[in-house]
Amino acid sequence: MRKYASTIVLEVNGQKLEDFKKFKEKPIKHRKQVDLMGTTGAANVTSRFGFSLDYVIPDASTRFPFPDVENGTATITYESGAKVIYTGVTMLEEGEADHDGENEITKTIDFMATGRREE
Repeated sequence: MRKYASTIVLEVNGQKLEDFKKFKEKPIKHRKQVDLMGTTGAANVTSRFGFSLDYVIPDASTRFPFPDVENGTATITYESGAKVIYTGVTMLEEGEADHDGENEITKTIDFMATGRREE
């Protein structure tokens, strides 16, 4: 029976981040479809990297300083030990706070990166 990864460890600029519910890697486009005379082709594009996370807001004294993340590094380590490393990481947007009155308050934080590699 195969085992599948269900948890990750996330570090941003060397600081372990534990206050999040979801982590989402954004799609990576490698090529785009182009119309040609009488046919269709593909053209290479500059790959764009990014990710977002649903940050669970702790008390004010322990919040992670997301606006300070500029040209940083984010490392995602899977249970198997495999890693995805984003370089040139910059925080882009802090989303709306989601209050449901019963659970924790969350915000979606969006990031872009200039590089991505797997180890």
